[in-house]
Amino acid sequence: MPRRAPAKRTGPIVRRVAIGADHGGFKLKAKLIRLLQAKGLEVADLGTHSPEPCDYPLVGFKVASAVAEGRFERGILLCKSGIGIAIAANKVPKVRAAVCGDLFDARRSREHNDANVLVMGAEKLSDTRAKRIMDTWLATPFESGGRHERRVQQIAAIERKLCGRQKSDVRRQTR
Repeated sequence: MPRRAPAKRTGPIVRRVAIGADHGGFKLKAKLIRLLQAKGLEVADLGTHSPEPCDYPLVGFKVASAVAEGRFERGILLCKSGIGIAIAANKVPKVRAAVCGDLFDARRSREHNDANVLVMGAEKLSDTRAKRIMDTWLATPFESGGRHERRVQQIAAIERKLCGRQKSDVRRQTR
């Protein structure tokens, strides 16, 4: 049986990161920002800017939109569990937000899914573990050129189809 050539490991060099959190991830966000800046990365803190309770969908949308528009190569989001803010971020076309609770998730989300937004649950992770997950995720390239790239393209095609359908639904409803 012939061996397949290994997939190409590609991806943009990460220079700019958008980060956001609700009140549940506020403290961890401040620590991660310092770590990212120490790596020489440009970091945009898109909220929240206080530990007061806030709504995570708005923060998730801000970070996801910034990544989808190409203003940042990657995004990082934090809330208590990571789940709600990931759901919100994944509503933005071109965003592949992955909740990562360990190094396996961080590597796999990048290698196989080309995740462009890392989501972590601040209540579930120590600062050290969150840093290791973030570092692994930022350093891991996408394995392009094979089945993983085909699958990411399929996801993008589904997204385009749904976005087109939503536009036509809106046009029908406004007639």
